Amino acid sequence: MVSNKTRKSSKKQESTWLSEHPWMGIFILLFLYVIFLLLPGLLYAIFVNQTFYNTHLYVAHLIDFFGVAILFIIIVPFALGLPNGRKFVGYTKGIRVVNIKPAFRTVVLGFITAIVTLACMLFATYLTTLTSTTGQVIFDPNLLINPSTINIYTSLRPGIWEEVAFRGIILVLLLKIYSERTSIFINGILFGAFHLVNIFGAFLGLIVFGTEFNNEMIFQVLFQVIYTTFFGIFLAYLFIKANSLIPCIIVHYLVDGFSTLVTSASNVNVWLFLMFVTVLGIGILPMKLNILIVRSSCYTWPQPFDEKVSLFDTYLARKNHKK
Repeated sequence: MVSNKTRKSSKKQESTWLSEHPWMGIFILLFLYVIFLLLPGLLYAIFVNQTFYNTHLYVAHLIDFFGVAILFIIIVPFALGLPNGRKFVGYTKGIRVVNIKPAFRTVVLGFITAIVTLACMLFATYLTTLTSTTGQVIFDPNLLINPSTINIYTSLRPGIWEEVAFRGIILVLLLKIYSERTSIFINGILFGAFHLVNIFGAFLGLIVFGTEFNNEMIFQVLFQVIYTTFFGIFLAYLFIKANSLIPCIIVHYLVDGFSTLVTSASNVNVWLFLMFVTVLGIGILPMKLNILIVRSSCYTWPQPFDEKVSLFDTYLARKNHKK
């Protein structure tokens, strides 16, 4: 029989310095993520002319996807040893990408919360058009495959790798030093702040291609930081309650992939639209609704790891649960 002391020592040997120092691991991971997010596409853009680049956007999307894949399939598990060690099997278990039981609840949660979020985004778009006499929703299915917009192909990269990074690795690291509640909020803030990289990407486009830099984009990205923070809080909550990365990948991919379809409108006030999206579209309202859906699933399909607290999480319920 293996003693507890032996088990602990073997587990410690498998861990790495970065996995035992979560914040350092998070900072290094985010730094490398930015590098692998921008550098492969930048090198490709340098070696081809702009005409070829614009007419072969699918090549750039493939480079973006597999460039980041190298980071999370090879470098993170084997070089950095995050989140728990350098064994690949342990890596897949650590980020909970192989956790799918109960399969029905796991998959359904991803689809239902994605539908709710997309419905909220469409609602925000319609509300924006009502503020203008000429405003109109553009519902064009071709937007789903338009290479110049966010589509069902380009959404694979953020849908998969952002979830591996922020929920599978960063959230797991945060849970080593903070409570679930604190980890969820920090994870959401980090996820939202990470979208500031879009401003840096616009500057690179200005340098490489000489494209015009729109100063209004800075404010648009700041709105994006806010509503993705709320979206990130929900995704972190979903990851912990479902004990799986799978529903997070499903909802993130579907929301990104269909976002252009449900948010395209003409002759509307952009700033008003951003405010509606932040509060009603992908920010506060869907976060609240989806968290309630996840809590409801714990009562419809209960599992041993579910919290046994009131469906409507009140202070009194949490206090009694702690006792």
